[in-house]
Amino acid sequence: MSQIELDVPVSLNSIKLKDYQKFVKIYEDNGSEASEFLNIKMLEIFCNLKYKDVYELPVGTFDGVLGHLGDIMSANTPLVRRFSMTGSDNVTADFGFIPNLDKMTMGEYIDLNSYFDDISTMHKAMAVLYRPVHKSFKDKEAYRIAKYEGTERFSEIMKDMPLDIALGARVFFYHLGMKLSSHILNSFSKAQQDKTDSLSEEEKKTLQKATDGIHNYTLLQEEMLSKLAKRRNLIYTKP
Repeated sequence: MSQIELDVPVSLNSIKLKDYQKFVKIYEDNGSEASEFLNIKMLEIFCNLKYKDVYELPVGTFDGVLGHLGDIMSANTPLVRRFSMTGSDNVTADFGFIPNLDKMTMGEYIDLNSYFDDISTMHKAMAVLYRPVHKSFKDKEAYRIAKYEGTERFSEIMKDMPLDIALGARVFFYHLGMKLSSHILNSFSKAQQDKTDSLSEEEKKTLQKATDGIHNYTLLQEEMLSKLAKRRNLIYTKP
């Protein structure tokens, strides 16, 4: 029997977002009842194995690695405001979380609303929340990031970001969602208040639709946080 090399991730920081997306897609397509298949796919994806090689692993190694993956999947994921990432071109870039969420634009917020709920588009949401740092100040926590120009520019890059950072930002934003939604809604309403009387009926309907959308998104915050926690708890499925 040839020796099989196992590339076991030490923590969530060692797992790329795109690999997590790949596994969650398989999980959602097959359901938790396919536990044996999911456990094999878990080792294949996260430990860089070929499917056939997983069958060659000793039972003790298989169970040990699976248990380790289950442990790191349940680890806490605090918000990381800055991180560095090296691309396939060997260029390292420094990315920063939006420094001031109170100044988030409606464009940024709407894109987050569109991409945040679905794991398959999570890299696009990360491209809204994290952008290259353009300037750092003496205070290490103070910095400026690139202007938002849509998700296309950095979303593919974000597929390679560490999973713990992506999940930390997601959980943080869900917890903040109620407060942020209310703040943006109030700011949006105030900015439009003086213009409302001059709007046509069609424009008023469009404005009301946008306002209702923010209200509905606010109501989804706790539900989405609950689903995220449940999904991560089910990642490790014992046969």
